[in-house]
Amino acid sequence: MIVRELGRLGYVAALEVQEAARERVLAGGDDELLLLEHDPVVTLGRRGGIVDREALARLDTPVLETRRGGLATWHGPGQLVGYPIVALERAHVDVTAFVRRLGALMLAISERFGVADAAYDDARPGIYREGRKLGSIGLHIHKGVTMHGFALNVDIDLAGFQAIVPCGFAGLHVSSLAREVGRPAALADAVAVARELGPSVLLG
Repeated sequence: MIVRELGRLGYVAALEVQEAARERVLAGGDDELLLLEHDPVVTLGRRGGIVDREALARLDTPVLETRRGGLATWHGPGQLVGYPIVALERAHVDVTAFVRRLGALMLAISERFGVADAAYDDARPGIYREGRKLGSIGLHIHKGVTMHGFALNVDIDLAGFQAIVPCGFAGLHVSSLAREVGRPAALADAVAVARELGPSVLLG
């Protein structure tokens, strides 16, 4: 697996990078893991989502529709986004198991930051600590190759989540690794752990 660190990138630009990576994988190239953070944006999954567009306008946060699974989520600085571009059949893994591997990777990163008691939830894919959501998962599969992926809240401003119904669950509390441990958490450190562990966790 090739791991690419893209830094901070707008959502549309990152989508173009994903599509180019997908074409390389479809042509027989190595699987890829794209690691980045986004400019502030709310994305809606294929089933839509509930958002307060006026509140998001005040936060200067655009709303974009996507082809991934799930509902509404927020992306922005201080959040680690991982886009695995993986040929599932070649990796001998089905979609359900691959989603769990994304959860396992987020849990492994969280543990490195001192959050050892978070858990993955199959019913609402993501990782949680005592009901507080720390990371989300949403995939799109095209010709057997994955796109989109996971978003782990490392050290973020949570205001954007207050203007949406996160993942369609009213009353869901969203947190970050920094808030859980009570000290700043460096995104660069999360990227380093994802680079170290990502290939082995995602490809098995």
